[in-house]
Amino acid sequence: MRLLKGSELLQGSDHEFILTIYRQILNRGPDEFGYRHFRDTLEAEPGARRRIADDMVASPEARRLGEEVLILWDEGASFGRAVETLSPEALLALFRQKFEKLDGPGRAQLAPMLKECLGLARKRRRWWPF
Repeated sequence: MRLLKGSELLQGSDHEFILTIYRQILNRGPDEFGYRHFRDTLEAEPGARRRIADDMVASPEARRLGEEVLILWDEGASFGRAVETLSPEALLALFRQKFEKLDGPGRAQLAPMLKECLGLARKRRRWWPF
């Protein structure tokens, strides 16, 4: 699971944006066709950056990479609301990765976010197992 800050993806010129989304989402540079496609899209629709990034995350190529990517668009939104769309497996993998890297104080900061996520899942009964 990778979390990307939407505000960081949207920065720069159209050229820089295209290079950034390819690197951050697909772990590669753009091919000639893809670059031209997104450049032409941005020329025709300058406000399309967010939609393009969301489409790339949902693309078959991104899904084939085997690592779920989540873009956090609203920096002020709660972390739990940002991840409520994740599959249970992805949610658990995200927190397992985070906990393994954190020391005691870091774990204490992450614990309320985990509690919020689990509360949302239970409330929605999307996947709560008991």
